[in-house]
Amino acid sequence: MTQDLHRQDLEKFLTKKKLNDHWKKWVRTNIKAGCDKNGMFKIMVDEGFEYDLIKDALNFEPIIPVDQIINPLKRPKVKKNEKTSPPFIPNAKRLDHVEVELYILDDFLNKTECEALIANIETALKPSILMTNDESEQSNNKRKSCDMGLIGNDNVRDLDRRISSILGLSAAHSDSLQGQYYTEGQECKDQTDFLKENELKESGTGQRSYSFLIYLNDVEDGGEISFPKINRSILPKMGRAVIWNNLHKDGTVNDHCIYHEGLVKKGSKTVIKKYFRTQNGLPVFKRLEKENVPNYTKIGFEKDTLPKPLFKKIVNFYRENFKHQVKETVAERFIKNEEPNVTKSSLIQLPDSIQKEIQNCLKPVLEIWSGLKLDPTFVYGIRVYHNGTALKVHRDRNGTHIIGVIINVDQELNEAWPLRIEDNYYRQHDILLKPGEVVYYEAVRLAHGRPIPFNGELFANIFCHFKISETGK
Repeated sequence: MTQDLHRQDLEKFLTKKKLNDHWKKWVRTNIKAGCDKNGMFKIMVDEGFEYDLIKDALNFEPIIPVDQIINPLKRPKVKKNEKTSPPFIPNAKRLDHVEVELYILDDFLNKTECEALIANIETALKPSILMTNDESEQSNNKRKSCDMGLIGNDNVRDLDRRISSILGLSAAHSDSLQGQYYTEGQECKDQTDFLKENELKESGTGQRSYSFLIYLNDVEDGGEISFPKINRSILPKMGRAVIWNNLHKDGTVNDHCIYHEGLVKKGSKTVIKKYFRTQNGLPVFKRLEKENVPNYTKIGFEKDTLPKPLFKKIVNFYRENFKHQVKETVAERFIKNEEPNVTKSSLIQLPDSIQKEIQNCLKPVLEIWSGLKLDPTFVYGIRVYHNGTALKVHRDRNGTHIIGVIINVDQELNEAWPLRIEDNYYRQHDILLKPGEVVYYEAVRLAHGRPIPFNGELFANIFCHFKISETGK
């Protein structure tokens, strides 16, 4: 359903109400405070303003259907004694301090990503506006910033998705990405990201919960972020993310989260910041249970090649038994074909002897790669995909499918058919395998599939899965 259709559904609720001075001030104040424009849009819809008037006033149109946005002013109060648990963040190191939930996540962005984002930010920078009446503070603030949501390219959209995914927090309850640029001699003095009571009331949105800051470049000297009340300081490093929760577990604000963006003594500093909001007084988590399975490797997958003698044995069996394919029924319907009468995939059963040889070959390699003690669970037969077939992006079964392996056996392609897989930083990759090549992957944690319909005569591979041994690591 398009946004235009959503708009038509709302027309009967909208009047010809115009913005008066009070509402114009409300819009300016909330935009300066970095409030969620989705929430602001919904408040103004509920107040009866015209759709186009709201769109022009906010310079924003929600991607989420308006009827699905929750009016933040109508959210119920947080329940007494209700608490949240810290999120699982792959590859992150939590700093050991009882007062603040604080993480460092190195290599969240690589050099290419950082440089592209810096270029995006440079095109949109404007002098920052501080929410303060202190004229001396205003005059000393020479930092530049930009609302990256207005840039709207693929780099920015993908980064927004990845930040939300790695924290497991709802993007619908977050502020737009902010780019910030500091030159030599600039800093940002002690501040907190959570809103004061009067600011929160004026904004009409949830409280800021998690802050996510990313350094896009190495700083020659200075520019560190420090938390003076807990005596912690974190140096700038390209691609490094610093994450903290501005709230206590019960949703009340945490005064220990005061931080200082240190003086840039030499060079410059470019950072990206994103804030997440609360609903019912608490952060809005959206993570699937499978994503809470720990990551055992840094990236989460690796390409390799099967030993030639074993691959030759598999190919010989495949050729000898190609005519003995049986129609395959796969649970959960993750294999699909737009042609209803076309067989999606078929199976060539493997004898126990070849299954065991594959397991014995892969087990020690996977144990070194993952750092786990593993037991084999399944070796599926040789699956043969047919033209027009696609594999829904999915995560595998927990418990028995912790580590997976795909062995490419044969392919007759008109177009490349990549395996699309996320890594443990929620970056998406398209992996191409030639016959004899394999990919190891953390099968439960990482979303993977082949969403582009296959174009060719056939594509054959073998799936193998391993679980954590009862003896553990």
